[in-house]
Amino acid sequence: METIINKIYVCGECHKKYNTEKEALKCEEDDKKIIVRENIKIFVIKEEHLKLLKEMCVRWNDCEFGAPEIDPKRPYGNSNVVYNVAEIIGIEKTKDNTEYDKEEAKEYSDYNDYITDLEWNKKTYDYLFDLHKDMQIVLQIVLSTLSFQKGTYRKKNKYGHEWVKV
Repeated sequence: METIINKIYVCGECHKKYNTEKEALKCEEDDKKIIVRENIKIFVIKEEHLKLLKEMCVRWNDCEFGAPEIDPKRPYGNSNVVYNVAEIIGIEKTKDNTEYDKEEAKEYSDYNDYITDLEWNKKTYDYLFDLHKDMQIVLQIVLSTLSFQKGTYRKKNKYGHEWVKV
């Protein structure tokens, strides 16, 4: 009888267990990004952030005493967050920002149909998703400063939530 031993891979940051090394490394990479984001002391609010902020879906959460919240499943209207972000900031799919394949494109009679069906390439997807993740900081800044202005902001102290425009 042959015994098969399954390897367990552990994320070096949060210590969650995974069946594959790839999953554990991805978790570790994501956790490190969160740690960096949580320790940001200087942040630049761009026009793209303000456009996203304007489109956020706010609702009431009745848990405990209740509080307003951004809809976590549909922060900009539907559940395809990356698509929403691209649409809101005005990025359209092109052969340069998608998983474009020259040979596959020849099979389509309509180039636009082909491009529309493609997934974003990794660089573009990461950019769009990072903009979405930035909204945690952007929201904290606008609430702290009572201002919706582009610019560079600095956190007043390491443990507080107060920001000032530089």
